[in-house]
Parts: sequence; C-alpha cells; structure tokens
Amino acid sequence: MDSREIKKEANLLFNALSPLLKLGNGYADFILIDLARIIRLCSQSNQTISANELLAYLIVYALIRQDADKLNAAIHLWDKSAEERIKYQKEILKILLELTDGKNPDESLILPSLLNKYDEANGTNFLTKTVNAIYQFAQVITKADGSITLQEMESLSSVWRLLHSYQKYESYDQALAAASQYQSTETSPAAPPEPVGKALDDLNDLVGMENIKEEVRSLTNFLKVQKVRSERGLAKTSVSLHSVFCGPPGTGKTTVARLMGTIFRDLGFLAKGHLVETDRAGMVAGYVGQTSKKVDELVKSALDGVLFIDEAYALEVPNSANDFGQEAIDTLLKRMEDYRDRLVVIVAGYTDEMSIFIESNPGLKSRFNRYFYFNDYIPDELVAIFEKLCEKSHFKLTPDAKTVLHDVLYRYYSNRDRTFGNARLVRNLFEKTIERQANRLAVLSSLTDELLITIRPEDIPTAESGDRSPFPRQ
Repeated sequence: MDSREIKKEANLLFNALSPLLKLGNGYADFILIDLARIIRLCSQSNQTISANELLAYLIVYALIRQDADKLNAAIHLWDKSAEERIKYQKEILKILLELTDGKNPDESLILPSLLNKYDEANGTNFLTKTVNAIYQFAQVITKADGSITLQEMESLSSVWRLLHSYQKYESYDQALAAASQYQSTETSPAAPPEPVGKALDDLNDLVGMENIKEEVRSLTNFLKVQKVRSERGLAKTSVSLHSVFCGPPGTGKTTVARLMGTIFRDLGFLAKGHLVETDRAGMVAGYVGQTSKKVDELVKSALDGVLFIDEAYALEVPNSANDFGQEAIDTLLKRMEDYRDRLVVIVAGYTDEMSIFIESNPGLKSRFNRYFYFNDYIPDELVAIFEKLCEKSHFKLTPDAKTVLHDVLYRYYSNRDRTFGNARLVRNLFEKTIERQANRLAVLSSLTDELLITIRPEDIPTAESGDRSPFPRQ
C-alpha cells in the first residue's frame, strides 16, 4: 500500500471519529491512546512498527491535535531524504510509545466502554460507528506492507475482541472518570450547544416511558414560551425546575435527568446543563462539621447544571439523633436558595419512600413540586432494550433466540418485586449471554463474522440451562 492510500485512509478515519471531539475535553486523548495501542498490537506479529503505520498514525494525530506543522510533515514525508524520514519516524514512534507505555496495563481500550455508557445514557449511536471505523483502520494498518500473515490475522482478531469488550461501569460519569486519568493537559474544544430538538429526539429514542416523554415535552413547551415572554419584556410565571423522580431501579431516571439538563441548557435556563450524580454516601460524613462541607463541594461542582441525588430518602434516618443526614438536607436547601438561578436539583428513589420523604419536610415540599413517575418496563420493552444492546455491540438474535429471550424476561417480569432491576436486569442478562456465546465459540477452529455476531437460543441463560440467575438483587 503506497503513501497516498495511507493518507486517504487516515483522513477517512479522522472524519469518522471527529464527532467524538465534540463530546468534551479528553476525547482527543482517548482516541489517540486507543489508536496507538492498536498500532502496537497490529505490529506485534512482525515485531516492528512500519513506516506506513507511523505515517497513518501521524496524519490522524496531526488532524486531531490541529497541528499544522505535523500535518505538513506527514504530507511531505516521502519527499524527504531517507535519513530525514527515519529521524521523523523516530519522533512519532516516541509519541506513540509515550501514549501507551504504562497506561491501561490490562491492554483494554478506552473508547468502547466509554461510548457504550454514553450511548446508553443519551440514546446515541457513537459506539457502532466508532468501532467500525477503528476496525477498518486496523485492517488498513495490517495490510500496509502489502500482505497479511496468519499472525496478523490473529492480531486483527484481538483488535476485534478489544473493540467489543466493555468495562462494567455503573454510569457514563463513572466511565468518564476512569478514562480521564489518561487525559493529557492539552484540551479539546468544548462541545457546542445542540438544538433543543436534539435532546427531545434522544428522549423519544428511548424505549418505553411514554408518560415521561409527554411530561418532558410539556415542560419544554412551557419553558420555551416563558423564554419568549421574557425576551419581549412580558411578565413570566415563576417556575421551579427542581424535580422528584419516583420509580424502581433501572427505569432510566438518570438518563432522563441528563437529557433534561441538556434541555435546560439549550433553552438558556442553565449555562452548562451537565449532570453531577450522587447519593447519601456522597453527601453525609461520619463526624461533625464535614457533612456541610461535602454538600457544598457537590453543589459547587453542579453549579449551572443538575445535581442528581439517587435514593434521596436515605438522607433522613427516622428517630436517629446522631445521624448527619438532616444536616445534609438543611445545607442543600440553603444552597438551593443561594443558587436558585444556577442550580437544578433532582431527587430520585422508590415512589412510596420519596413521597414520605418530601411530605415530611416542609423545606423540601416547598421547593419540589414537580413529580415524574417511572414505571417498570413490560416484557416487550425489555426485549427491545436487549436488542438495542445487541445492535450497539454488533450482535444479532436469531428468531428462536428472541423467543427464548422473551420467555425468560416474561418470567422474571411476572415474578418481579420492588427490587426488579428493569434495564439493569437486561444488561446483566446481555453480559451473561455474551459470555455463554463466547464459551460456545471457543471450541471452534474457524470463526466467521456471522458466527461471532449471532446469538442463538442456547446462549440465553434460562433456569433450564442450569445457570445461576444472572440478575443480582438491586
């Protein structure tokens, strides 16, 4: 493969990955680290990193970093003398090694886990597009010397496996925090605000929750009108954006809270619209004087955005004179008043507990008067969530497997109690299914793409299969 083809493929990869740069600071680093690791993995078969491989990486690196000097060097690299080329290739090799040595010792990639959670939280499809683009790039790198050996095919198989392996993070924020340890001091441009219709489209793409979608649309329309009235100098109705999310676990409360933050931002009611997620453990300390400090730090991090408090009812422990939960509530109420134009607080938890929690505290009741009720997903919706997970991870169900899946989810839905995990339950089932599929395929001597992506009935964990339930208590 000549240098012109390498340049073309590198530009195609950059065009495919450039939307990730709008997701926030750090994504430039995440992309470059993952690509560097893939190049090193692809080069292990011949124990060397070729000039073409370095050229491909240099072009992507220069485009992402917006480094005109390096891009110019890449374009004219083959016009230079052999001595100059070798010198510059060593510099790029140094960059590549610095981005990978000592980072991610388990050799996992950063982007798959991160984008998996981002898509799950926002209803987007960045993961599939990114995985496809990077895998195509890996194929180009492997073919850069004009042939593919058996060892190089094994390297490609390893790349495919890494692109479809995800760390078990509870939320996008947790995944981002884990990824951010690799972020350099260089920064990427901040994501520009999206039109409010984009957030509503993302909401509509979520499975089920029709009542929530309607309530969010109604709130959005109300805020649009208030904004127009304000711009025209007319009196506007006072509205509190603080909300109570009631419902069982795994029903999308955090995802909707994040989308609402985006809507509030795009309508001009919040400057940033980001989400800070916490619970009792993040707010209450074990000794005097520290709880208010923890709450103040949380509020400061959430200013101009949304503070989401899960299982908020746990802040108040009845008949406990030595508990500091009430101090957390009192500090929060004061900060809500201090920053009434810069902070939206959303408290969430089981319906009965949240109703008692709000009603028992006059301060909370006066500030939270907007309620959203989340319901358990029905079996057809649970199947739809499973299929979305399959689509994002390049898997597909056979018709028989879908029938088995529906039967399994129907049984769990029929026997559910208040701890029923909903979407979390589905994710547990999906991960267990992928493990069973991998065990089935491991004994085969030859693997086609079709085999790798197909989920068959025997891959679905059932009581009859003898598997322990994949659904831990929430």
